[in-house]
Amino acid sequence: MTGGKDYLREVQKFTTSQHWNSGARITAGVMLPLLVLVKTDYLSQGIPFLWGALFVSLTDTPGPIHHRRNGMMAAIVLNAVVVMLTGFTRDHQVLLVSQIMVAGFLLSMTGIYGSRASAVGSLALVIMLLNLLTIRAEHNSLRDSVLIAAGGTWYMVLSLLLYRLRPYRLVEQGLGENLIAIADYVRARASFYKDNADLPECYNRVMDEQRAVKSIQDQIQELLFKTRKFVADASPKSRSMMMIYLDSLDLFEQTMYAYQDYGLLHKALGRTNLLTGFYGLILQLAAGLEYIGISVQRGVAVKKDLDLNVRIDKLGQLIRHHQEQATDPEMITGLQALEKTLDNIRNIANRMNKLVLYTRLEVADSELPPDVAQQVSNVAVSQPLSTRLFLENLTLQSNTFRHALRITIAMLFAYGVAVLFSLSHTYWVLLTIVTIMKPVYSVTRRRNIQRLSGTFTGVVLVSVILYFVSNNTVLLVTLVLCMLIGYSLLRVNYFAFVVFLTIFVIITFHFLDPLEFKTLIMERLVDTVIGSVIAALAARFIFPAWGSNEIRASMSRMLAANRAYFIKAWEALKAGNTETAVYESARKDAVVALTNLSEVFQHTLAEPQQTSESAAFHQFVIANHLLTSHIAALSTDRNVRIQADPADLEAVQQATVWQLEHAEDHLHNASIGIASSNEPQVRLPHQTLNQLSMIYTLSRDVRRICLKFKV
Repeated sequence: MTGGKDYLREVQKFTTSQHWNSGARITAGVMLPLLVLVKTDYLSQGIPFLWGALFVSLTDTPGPIHHRRNGMMAAIVLNAVVVMLTGFTRDHQVLLVSQIMVAGFLLSMTGIYGSRASAVGSLALVIMLLNLLTIRAEHNSLRDSVLIAAGGTWYMVLSLLLYRLRPYRLVEQGLGENLIAIADYVRARASFYKDNADLPECYNRVMDEQRAVKSIQDQIQELLFKTRKFVADASPKSRSMMMIYLDSLDLFEQTMYAYQDYGLLHKALGRTNLLTGFYGLILQLAAGLEYIGISVQRGVAVKKDLDLNVRIDKLGQLIRHHQEQATDPEMITGLQALEKTLDNIRNIANRMNKLVLYTRLEVADSELPPDVAQQVSNVAVSQPLSTRLFLENLTLQSNTFRHALRITIAMLFAYGVAVLFSLSHTYWVLLTIVTIMKPVYSVTRRRNIQRLSGTFTGVVLVSVILYFVSNNTVLLVTLVLCMLIGYSLLRVNYFAFVVFLTIFVIITFHFLDPLEFKTLIMERLVDTVIGSVIAALAARFIFPAWGSNEIRASMSRMLAANRAYFIKAWEALKAGNTETAVYESARKDAVVALTNLSEVFQHTLAEPQQTSESAAFHQFVIANHLLTSHIAALSTDRNVRIQADPADLEAVQQATVWQLEHAEDHLHNASIGIASSNEPQVRLPHQTLNQLSMIYTLSRDVRRICLKFKV
């Protein structure tokens, strides 16, 4: 499929993903005990049990099973303690304010120990705020804590049991999502060949998809390399899954290869049908990769073989036909670039066929590659729960510390507003703040908009539902579906999650008190707006975390990473070593730096103050993306050493390193390396398509962009 959207395939991708699996697990963990409580008329007394199950389930994010188990156990204990303390302080305003202040700060600081610890702390804060609500005529803090712990324990047992029944499932889904994300990245790169392509927008899309791939690969790497079953197990299933992951890394690197300037390519070959042919071929390549990804995600073997050779051969014949007639130097250069690109596509297609064999457990390799042990040792170690780390972060230089102060001050202010104006649902204002505010301003701003728009949309939809539907069975089915879909979308689409959550919450309260749900709708809207306004003001004015403050540091890291990557790739090429393991670490560092750089750029776009350097920063991001892609392709330029004098090539290599070094120097000291007269004079190889020449030109462009930044 090369055009339009296959909606059936989109549904299949989602319903076989780990997100849907997580949503189903959360829904089962909450709804099964809910049905029992309703059947036995203990719903009111059993609400803490349901909360315990829900808030432990939300900490059960993908990862090694021992990390998941430890995270859930920590959540069970912390939730129970927090609920008990809230029960004691709820009726004493001074103590309650003190608890909000202390718990708000400490639980927000858990982010220094990693994303799982951050989720445990944030959800403990949420359950504390929910217990400000009077849900029963009589309270028993000890009983509530026991029920909270029991609910969490029930969910943990369910989750661990499901894992024991299907231990490979989460990894299968992660590997499938990884391949699907790479397919989306390939589609983004295909857009460069589209007629009238908006190249800056194409680069932005490619960088977005690259960040998505990197995020999923980090998750899968932790799952595979920190789980003994996959590292030590020699079974065909474990070995195949490991090989799928390792080959997908190399495949992703191949998709990054670039041999041309796309603007010049369109100028030289735009009138031919070659670019259209490449656009269709790359889309077909992406569709095949997505098909493999969906099969892996479903846990089934790929049944049909993928054969792109016929289309590749036809395109190769068309290139040769144009080469026979071409006289314009730019057209000749463009055709040579397309020839290299076509060879790369053929190699990618061959690697995809290996992935197909892996899904069938037809693993040709008897053993895993020898560098797997090194990759295992390179996986980031989880942050230990050390007091020293906590104390080291008690500084305004720490984003987590500033975030903890920001959220604590915002909560105290919101509580004061709620008390002053006698708001009936104080907890909801505070909940809105806690769920919206994130350490980075741009993320808080985006979630704020999504929270408001999602709440209003959900209120409109649930009002229509409750107006036309009075059958409780239909409403119950709607409630379950909203919970299932909502929590499946939690980490995919926050706006949609809020829409379904709003419908779920209001239908739930409609069951509890059918006469008061209209009042509840208005109060929910008012409280959400108040919380959103306070969150927006806090993010803007209380120790704000601006992405623009990270620009120089991220640029410097990018330049250093690309320089190291280039040096390693050049050394491997000179030595005739085609093994990617030689420069794999440098490649990974460059991709990470590029991903972080584009993420910082996205943060700056949402910030209120736009500097004169914003346009230059965008140019820098795109130039480095091109540079990294051309360095990745350097290892495939087998003719680089025979098409030019070795001394000239060595001079170009040294000049390239000079450009990158002086670009980095300028970011810290404007007096270093800015004079054009100091720039090395090099004679570029006659073949302008030579990868080394293109890398030198890009590095020079990068340095000149850096000169636009004031020191």
